[in-house]
Amino acid sequence: MREQRWIERGFREDLRALMRQRALSWQLYLADVAEQRRNSGLGLIAPFISIFVHVVLLGSVMGLVFHETLTDFIPFFAVSFALWQGLSISVSASAHANEKVANYIGFPGISGYVVHLANAYDFLIAVSLKILAVAIIIATVNFHVLMHANYVGFALGIVLTTLAMMCWSLPIAYIFDRFRLFRGFLPQLLFAVYLMTPILWSPDRISAHRWVVDFNPVYHLVEISRGPMLNGGWPLVSLSIVIGLCFLGMLVSYVVFPANRELVVFRWVA
Repeated sequence: MREQRWIERGFREDLRALMRQRALSWQLYLADVAEQRRNSGLGLIAPFISIFVHVVLLGSVMGLVFHETLTDFIPFFAVSFALWQGLSISVSASAHANEKVANYIGFPGISGYVVHLANAYDFLIAVSLKILAVAIIIATVNFHVLMHANYVGFALGIVLTTLAMMCWSLPIAYIFDRFRLFRGFLPQLLFAVYLMTPILWSPDRISAHRWVVDFNPVYHLVEISRGPMLNGGWPLVSLSIVIGLCFLGMLVSYVVFPANRELVVFRWVA
């Protein structure tokens, strides 16, 4: 019996096919890393170097501009910026994922989600490397933070954030492929979210307008990992919201899957 191509399957069938192709997604991720190494010469070390340079230079400057105590501000900024950089890169990858997905139309049995799972691997490993650089910086600036961090909560936060990005990867791909004008403004859109999210500044700075933070899903995606690392606690509200985002993302993915499939096919034929 001929195996179906992903454009001939429904949402559930494609996810079941993906479960059998985790190794293939891993190989696609390794191929992307090899391509990055050929282009930049850095490969997996690139996220480590990137976050190290950004935090040391930008974090120090912003701490002085905001008149913050560097021993408190650098750990906050380092963790926040590492997570935000991972999120923004993941959104950018998802926004252009349909072009890669179209390459697998002619391959029977392959899930259309393999590209998104490869991006999820990239997010998880890149953020882990960034956090390693952050840990070195924090150990130098304020080792007390690492002594009292909740590492179990932090690991859970990273896993949930990765899952949330995976759940929303298909809707993001569809929106930015359906309305391609948004792709041209993607850096500006990400920068606007960056400014509205407590990364350069503490949430306490806008206590009079707390709703800007509370209704910002990116804040909760960052906070579920940042809170355990910096405060040693469990941000239960943020955890609940991110779990809800995962379920909502799967529901939206189920709804837009047929429309995205048609969009990819029409652009492929054209």
